[in-house]
Amino acid sequence: MTEPIRTRRPSRRRETAPRASASYSTASALLALAMVCVWLGTASAQGPTAAPTSAPTAPPGLAAKEKEEPPTPSETFIDEAERRLGLLGSCSADLLEQVDMLSEHISLKGRYLKAPENRLYFQLTVAGLPDASGSSLQISDGETRWDYQAILDQQMYSKYSIKPVMERLNSPDLDLRIKEQFRDGMGFAGPETLLQGLRKTFRFEQEKIEGKLGDRPVWILRGTWKREARQNITGPEQRRMAANGLLPPYIPMDATLYLGKEDGWPYKLELVGRPQTSLIDTRKVGPDGQRIGSRSSIEKIPQTRIVLEFTNVKINPTLGPASFAFQAPSNASVEDLTETIVKQLDVAIARSAELKKADADRKDGPVLEKSLEIPLPSGDAAAAPPKQ
Repeated sequence: MTEPIRTRRPSRRRETAPRASASYSTASALLALAMVCVWLGTASAQGPTAAPTSAPTAPPGLAAKEKEEPPTPSETFIDEAERRLGLLGSCSADLLEQVDMLSEHISLKGRYLKAPENRLYFQLTVAGLPDASGSSLQISDGETRWDYQAILDQQMYSKYSIKPVMERLNSPDLDLRIKEQFRDGMGFAGPETLLQGLRKTFRFEQEKIEGKLGDRPVWILRGTWKREARQNITGPEQRRMAANGLLPPYIPMDATLYLGKEDGWPYKLELVGRPQTSLIDTRKVGPDGQRIGSRSSIEKIPQTRIVLEFTNVKINPTLGPASFAFQAPSNASVEDLTETIVKQLDVAIARSAELKKADADRKDGPVLEKSLEIPLPSGDAAAAPPKQ
């Protein structure tokens, strides 16, 4: 499977998977974790993702598995809510996220605005980090998309021009899946992106039930990790998680989604890990292959709990240009990603065109139904080799 190419320069630091005794030692790691949690790792909290140079393919067996498991009634309901939200011309909301993970407690506050003509405002600030703070802002006035991040003492600015990017995204030769992937990466989607991420990651088999969130009537839907999705998770020593069974407590296993009955908005999302069982042994292994220490010394791993809530939600409000205006300070170092993104999309378009042509040639097949048979002359002369 071809991995998407990030338009920002990748970090050379190797990431370490969470362990029982793990703790994120830097504010930047915690901030990155918390921001990813907002959209389940989707791009609304990240920079744009450039398209891969070849059409994405599903892991072996994934397509077949999806065909075996059609959407449940609850998943069909989520898909309909996603469709409705995607048709919104404009929306605005405040958001609050609480992350409790591996004894770390982080809170994020943010503001989200969306308007026609590719106008976007998505701002987050993080609290709960010792002696540190962080913030992130993605904003677009319809002509330029800005990305600003402040972590510790570092401030990073990047931008790209929307027009040349959209021209390429509208190319009929660009693979539809790549086009959708890149559009999501641009961050112009809204809460529907959250629902997309949930549907890709969790299986909602339980029937939806009616409830209330404060005074608001909601539908409550519950799900657990999909088999295919959890196989992409790595644990201690970079081992992939088993396709079945319980996940470690630091990995949220259960999702509870609260959708507004009237508008389909995801007003609340809870992601919770399950309690530790006796099967998880955190003791180190000695040279003899045996666990060191008594079972009473096994470290207790706290459950992860992530809660995302939207408040002050407004559907189709009037949002003026001032809400999406931004300019970096004159002394700021700004990375212009326009040329990089355009080149990557041009490569993807050319590759998609080649694949479509090759596929069309295969479907057309040979001009004749079968090859021509040329009769040989009769007699011995046909069988005898030519004389030298």
